[in-house]
Amino acid sequence: MEISEGQLRRMTREVDDIHREGMETFTEENRELIFGELRTGKTGTNRRRFLAGAAGGGALLTIGSVVTPIGRLISPVAAQDAPSVEDLAVFAASVEYAAVAAYGAAADSGKVTTPAVVDAATLFADHHQQHGDAFSGLVQRDDIEPNPGLLDAVGGQLADAPDENAILEIAYGVENAAAATYLFALGVLDDVTAAESMASILPVEAQHAITLGFVLGKPLDDETLMPPFETTDAALDPAEYPAA
Repeated sequence: MEISEGQLRRMTREVDDIHREGMETFTEENRELIFGELRTGKTGTNRRRFLAGAAGGGALLTIGSVVTPIGRLISPVAAQDAPSVEDLAVFAASVEYAAVAAYGAAADSGKVTTPAVVDAATLFADHHQQHGDAFSGLVQRDDIEPNPGLLDAVGGQLADAPDENAILEIAYGVENAAAATYLFALGVLDDVTAAESMASILPVEAQHAITLGFVLGKPLDDETLMPPFETTDAALDPAEYPAA
């Protein structure tokens, strides 16, 4: 571990504060930032531009040792139309529940042994559970399963991971992909309530990734600490990872 346990515990508390605030409220400043284009009527154009660009892009998504061209994650159909609010909420919930399952598998492996890391992973899993439940509640569904495609991508890697650091690298990739997925959703949503939910959770997923990046010793001046997910290149697409 590249930082002290005390530093990790401090960062973990800060993430939890961000999580609590995000689940309780969404400020007017953030509302203006996220919904400015909704008010000017530009969302449809931006949505089509984003989907078309993502479908043809050459960027890569990395989760652990799995590297997939982003072009394979965005289906040709997605480039023509945007998913519904319900589709995105179900998809987001399935990603969150897959993250919960991944952290559970990591804990069950017995390879995560540093006390502060165990506590951070337990807390992050709880955040993901609450996020998943929030999205499930948005569409009033209690039957959403962990995303099978994402579980398949990380399940074998977690089982084969030789040590704590290898497991944290996988968790780091999952957190970055989740953050990028929320940015993708914000680019296609027209529903204010759903967008508020996405925007409240996005910084929490990003902070999870940053915390794990510090634990892994990723350099501050390198994109490996916080890959430029703002471009949505790392977003998980529902067409590639359909919810069960």
